[in-house]
Formats: sequence, C-alpha cells, structure tokens
Amino acid sequence: MPAGLLSGYRVLDLGSGISAPWCTKILADYGAEVIKVETPGLGDATRRMGPFAGDDPDPEKSLTFLYLNTNKKSVTVDPTSVSGRKLFYRMVADADVLVENYSPAQSQNLGLDYSSLSKVNPGLVVTSIAPFGHTGPYRDYQVTDIVTYALSGLMYHSGDSDQPPLRSVLDQSFYVAGANGAAATQIALFARLSTGEGQHVDVSVAECLGAHLVQPLPYYNYMGAIKGRRPVRGSGFEELMPARDGYVAPSVQGSRPWEVIANLIGLEELQDEKFATGAGRVAHGEELKELLTVGLARWDRMPLFLASGEARLVFGMAQDAGDLVECPHLEDREFFVEVDHSVVGRAKYPGMAVRLPGEALTATQPAPLLGQHNVEIFVQELGYTLEQLVSLRQLGVI
Repeated sequence: MPAGLLSGYRVLDLGSGISAPWCTKILADYGAEVIKVETPGLGDATRRMGPFAGDDPDPEKSLTFLYLNTNKKSVTVDPTSVSGRKLFYRMVADADVLVENYSPAQSQNLGLDYSSLSKVNPGLVVTSIAPFGHTGPYRDYQVTDIVTYALSGLMYHSGDSDQPPLRSVLDQSFYVAGANGAAATQIALFARLSTGEGQHVDVSVAECLGAHLVQPLPYYNYMGAIKGRRPVRGSGFEELMPARDGYVAPSVQGSRPWEVIANLIGLEELQDEKFATGAGRVAHGEELKELLTVGLARWDRMPLFLASGEARLVFGMAQDAGDLVECPHLEDREFFVEVDHSVVGRAKYPGMAVRLPGEALTATQPAPLLGQHNVEIFVQELGYTLEQLVSLRQLGVI
C-alpha cells in the first residue's frame, strides 16, 4: 500500500454504526493506520446490518461494514474488564487519535472520556461524535437518522411547500457528521504539531446538519421570518421529470433563451409565445408541465444530457447505482477502486471524492475479519504471548 499524507499516525476506531467508522475510513484512506477495536464475539453492530452479500446474514458480509472499514485492522477487546482495560490503555498510550461515538454517559462509564484518556496519553486527540454533542440538555439522547435530520432544522426545508417535510435517505446525517469529524481531527493533529498536546474534538450530528442552513437562519435572524419549503409552481422545472428510460432534471438557469430549450426538447407546442417569459411559464405552469412530460418522454437520459450540454443548458439526470458504475466521467477520474475480500470476493468500491496533488487512493485493503489482527497488535507489538492470548480469549477479554 502506498504511503498517504497521514502515514505515521495511528488511530483507534472505537466507533459502531456509521458516523465514527466513516470518520476513520477517511483518515485510513489518506494513509493513517486505523485499528478498529471491536467487541469480542460480536464486533461492530454494523456487521449485523443488511444488506448482505449474497443475502447471507454473515457478520463478514455486511455491505455497509465492508465499505466503511476498508484499510483498517481489527482487534477484539472488552475494555470493561480489568485485563481488557489494561490492554486497551496500552494501545491508547501508543495512539495519536481515538474516535468514538458512544453517548457521553457511556463514554464516561467506559473510561473513554477525554479526561481519563488524556491521563494515559496527553498527546491524544479524542474525537467524539454524538447526536447532540457532549454538552447541553440533549447530550445523552439516543436518535435515529430521521430524528437528527428533523431536529437539525434541515428537514423542515426539504420538499414542496404543499407537502410534509422530506427526509434524505441512506443515513446521510451520520455520514455528514463523520466527514466533519475527520476534518476536525486533522485540524487537531495540526494544532498538536505546535502545542504538543492533544484535545477533545466534540462533534454534534445535528449541528453538522444545522450548519447547512445558510439561508433560513439568517433569514429568521435578520427578518424575523421562517423560510418555507420550495414553492410549487407546476412548471416542471427544478424538479425531476420522467424521460423514456428514467428521470431527468430540466432547468432554466443561465442566460439561454427559452427557444433554445424548446428546440432541444423538440415539441412544437413549446414554441408558443405564452411560454417565452418566466412570468408566462409560471402562469401557464400546469400546461407547460404536461407538454414537457410529452416532450421529455421521447428522450433517453444520456442523449438528452449530452445534447443539453452542447446547447449550453443546465440539465441533469437521476443516476442509479448501475449508471454510476458505468459512468464514463467517474471512470476517467478513477473514482472506483477494486477491493478483494477473502470472504465476499472482488467488487468495486467508491473512492476519494477529494484529490490532492500526488496523493494516491489507498483504499485497496478490504475490511478486516473480526479480530483478524489480534496477534499482530497484541503479540508482535505489545509483547503478549500466544498462551496469554488463549487465556484472554477464554475469559472473554478478547
């Protein structure tokens, strides 16, 4: 594996689910050595999260786990036992970063709070990702993605004004929090270069989403008004519409005359003068939407997308997973990488979204098997014997 920009840094991943593992995956892809500390016998809860490769509910076949944990090592430790706590603190002493997403109360009970860990390693950066952060009256509340999305304020502004608020899918709040956690962790490591001291990075999932409210919050603070959801104009623009083989997103943004759009779609009725102005298209929105539906149904998505670009129009298309894997643009940028896992085999994985000069994508190592690196870390690095590992396994410590 080529060395990345974070090569030489060791990260302990005590996260479960999505937010903390996504944070550490980003660090791993940039070259950090990430050791995933999992519960003996069970592992990360994501190992039991479907879908599974081949619809086989095996803890080594969770597609979510496989993607979130590339380039990591796995050890099993129970830090609640006396022997486990001793072993775990020896790992902490050699680490640069620890990332966890327990509730603040759980972190303290497990000895994972910054106050306890900094006594073991004063230079340690501890990144804690919690639904509402580590302070405030909501600090220990448990949530699902829809709850954080709703409480963040972002959901209120998603969707059409004549419909209830919409939730974004696929647990995006936890991915946003993980990405913010990775960025903040690197800033803390940069600060440590001058201070020599670690610090506590406190990440709130809800606040990471709330920070995206760049219009509604100033709108309220300066004007005392609550910005609503998208108005329903009925014109078909700025919304997905059906094409022959899927959905497209037509748009009138930019300075191109209406006749260019009408000519592209190719329906003669769209040339009517009543659609020539923005006001006219709003006034006759329902009729225009019906005509667009007829015109766009004659097109496949890709030819329309390419033709709109040639006409200097802003059109998009809704791509599914198959479209993305076959996308010529992503292929040219080498966005996908192939990862070969010993249990589920070879598959394409999404790669880095952010490129740095000279930085090669390092996401080529598959997600680890549960406890795969116990011998490497505990015996070869920390000096335990194989006999001691057998004893610790029998006691449920590892």
